[in-house]
Amino acid sequence: MPWDENNVLKLRELWEQGLPTAQIGKLLGFTKNAVVGKAHRIGLERRPSPIRRTAVKPDRKKARSPVMPKLNFETKKEEITENKESSTFQPVVKNLFTNQIKRGCEWPKGHPDENDFHFCGKDRFEDKPYCIEHCAVAYVIPEKDDDDIQQVNSRI
Repeated sequence: MPWDENNVLKLRELWEQGLPTAQIGKLLGFTKNAVVGKAHRIGLERRPSPIRRTAVKPDRKKARSPVMPKLNFETKKEEITENKESSTFQPVVKNLFTNQIKRGCEWPKGHPDENDFHFCGKDRFEDKPYCIEHCAVAYVIPEKDDDDIQQVNSRI
């Protein structure tokens, strides 16, 4: 069904009343997108977006930046031994469904296709999958360059 003068007049009238574009389309027999396109072509006043925007946009770079794990390099061995002595005895309960054997560092050495491929195997650091040396490599927070800071300041 093409746009004729009668439909355009009805469109202008319903647009002025503030009806949603989908409802105007149903009343006139057009799709919502056809109504929006025609309103744009005939120069009707733009409407605010029905999608609510937040007052503050989230910082995308912050959302993507890795979280720095808490690394306790300065733990004292005295504190660790005191905690072990004061704890009460708790027997080990085996769970047949989950076999959680604490493996060593999972940092790969070599290429998986090679015969001498293996993992680091050193003791893991806290609840991380790597030893302390490989944690230092894996969990790095990128520094901002001076060029990046200047580009941000020039946009403001």
